[in-house]
Amino acid sequence: MKKLFVSAGVVSAMFLSSCGGALSPCDCMTTTVEMMKEASEAGQDEAKIKEIEEKYKSEIEACEKMGENMEKEMEGLSDEEREAKGKEMEKELEDCPAMKEMQGLMGEMMMNGMGDQ
Repeated sequence: MKKLFVSAGVVSAMFLSSCGGALSPCDCMTTTVEMMKEASEAGQDEAKIKEIEEKYKSEIEACEKMGENMEKEMEGLSDEEREAKGKEMEKELEDCPAMKEMQGLMGEMMMNGMGDQ
């Protein structure tokens, strides 16, 4: 379960630093949300977790590749250009329905985590 959430976190990080290509940051966010929901339903069932990881393997790899490509593109940019690119990605994600859903899921996870203490 922990591995799946780490994978989901990696995908989330990648969508934040990526754009262009066959997938959009919103596509990666949608995949992350779907994985998190399924993982939550799977609970501690390792077999189901493995199925979920396999189900989304190609999307995860595509999102990670997109992130790597964007990191390479960002290397030569000035601070102002990086900031502009970041704002462009933020705007795209603001318009992404999965982003709002992710914020809700993260809020639930935080609240549930606090209740465990």
